[in-house]
Amino acid sequence: MEVTEHLFVSSQARVDVEQAEVERAIHTFRLVYAEAELAAPHGLDDFLRHMNSAVMGAYQAGKMRAPTERAIRALEKLTQEGDPAAVRVQECLIQLRAAGAPLWNTRLSSPPPEYAEVIEALYAVPRLDRSQVRLLLDNAAVPHEFERHPYGNVRGARQEWAERRNAYRDARRELIAAARETMSTDEA
Repeated sequence: MEVTEHLFVSSQARVDVEQAEVERAIHTFRLVYAEAELAAPHGLDDFLRHMNSAVMGAYQAGKMRAPTERAIRALEKLTQEGDPAAVRVQECLIQLRAAGAPLWNTRLSSPPPEYAEVIEALYAVPRLDRSQVRLLLDNAAVPHEFERHPYGNVRGARQEWAERRNAYRDARRELIAAARETMSTDEA
């Protein structure tokens, strides 16, 4: 969970290094989970599955949403620093949304004409790399009212991750309580 969270909050430029670290942590988790499944006393199966579900949900959310979340934060940081190119991008994004431009997936088709100014503005920001530009374009026309909806827009990634972290904590607490009860080591 900590490694997955790091994807959202780190400012490290090498996302691929962080993703490799996350993959190692998930691999370790899967091995430990398999051991726990084999060794756990009867009655803990559901609790183990619940915890596995919480961890894997956070992992999938981090993998899918963290890169875009970080690209958005990188642009916001440049805008706050007063970078004129980043400020222009923010203005272009506001105009694109106001115009009701269609959503566009950069991997599936050529850009709609409404995106021309945003594309030009994004490529003019030297401190954004190509992958950040692509991620920002994929999210460029999403209406603001969907920004906080965790499944409708990647901008809800922080909120979704917090919810998943809480689900993990609850699942972990329940597993520990059930294990103590099953093994008669309950402190109460």
